[in-house]
Amino acid sequence: MISTPDWAPFELAPVSAHADAPRSIHALDGIGDRMRAAAFAEFQAREAFLWGAHHFTDADPSLRDAWREFANIEDRHFQMLLKRMSELGIQIPGRKVSDHLWHSLVACKSAREFAFAISVAEERGRKAGERFSQALEKTDAKTALIFKTIADEEVEHIALPAKFFNESEMAQLHASTSKSTRSAMSDLFERGDLDELRQNDR
Repeated sequence: MISTPDWAPFELAPVSAHADAPRSIHALDGIGDRMRAAAFAEFQAREAFLWGAHHFTDADPSLRDAWREFANIEDRHFQMLLKRMSELGIQIPGRKVSDHLWHSLVACKSAREFAFAISVAEERGRKAGERFSQALEKTDAKTALIFKTIADEEVEHIALPAKFFNESEMAQLHASTSKSTRSAMSDLFERGDLDELRQNDR
């Protein structure tokens, strides 16, 4: 049985439920909701990369080394977000987040499936974070830069599976993982939030 990490001080939604819906992006509470979701996504990704490197002992050693390296990068992203939240007076507890990302990743049955599933999740999170960065450029340049930096650095993570698996394998895995594996950050941004982001961009 796979042991779930201790997610404290984050507050979890029930297993079958969504995270709390984000509040308005035009208020600090709403910005905090998105930063909290992003930080928790990085936390889950860090733990998932470490789990994958430990669990899939038959994977290419270079792939497992890359996962360990990426775990360190995810931790740096996590710490960047926590520091900025502290500067803004945003508390981690108080709103529920979902660990769906973690559970979907540790359900993977092979290194190939895991590599592609986490790549799909990170690409969705990258796109959501990039839009959030653009929306904040004029009102909170420091937070916007953090999200842009994270989005830019995720590109290497997203490209990793292509170095180890061929195109036909990737296509098969895409069909099986694209609907079931989501980024926690993407889930939060895409549920009714993109319209507000677009309005803010105008």
